[in-house]
Amino acid sequence: MKNILILGALIIVVLGLIVLLGKPKEMSAPTTATTEDPMTEETDTIDNGAVITTNSTTTVTSVTTTPGKLKADTFTGTLTKVDTRCFSDGECFVEVDGKKVTTLFGFNQAEVGSVIGVEGFGDLENYIGKAVEVYAQDNSDGTYTLYGSAGFYIKVLE
Repeated sequence: MKNILILGALIIVVLGLIVLLGKPKEMSAPTTATTEDPMTEETDTIDNGAVITTNSTTTVTSVTTTPGKLKADTFTGTLTKVDTRCFSDGECFVEVDGKKVTTLFGFNQAEVGSVIGVEGFGDLENYIGKAVEVYAQDNSDGTYTLYGSAGFYIKVLE
């Protein structure tokens, strides 16, 4: 009789663990893309689902995203303007070869990228006329923003 009670208790414990832990979650690997350009072999998948494919002949990057994800772009050019009005609750932005990139907006607490190669955003003013690389969200209206991913950036190249 004692053995039957022990076996019953063991079965209850095992069933309890099965219910508690549930079935394992299925996970899938991110998808990536490759280019057909023989000059380019660089492909990267970003944490927000964007697949970046660099075209080495033009320094512009095309990005494929999954539905509901951000549309992003990477480009290089000359830093032509730095606007620091956000320090008084406005919009801070830079212009790179005529492309406006919003860097900060007042007291906005949304996820935002960073500047690389300088101490802080204000220090970018010292690099006007220098080459920079930008990875930012494409707003589809000719402007870009660092908002939307901590992975977005403006990097001083010189």
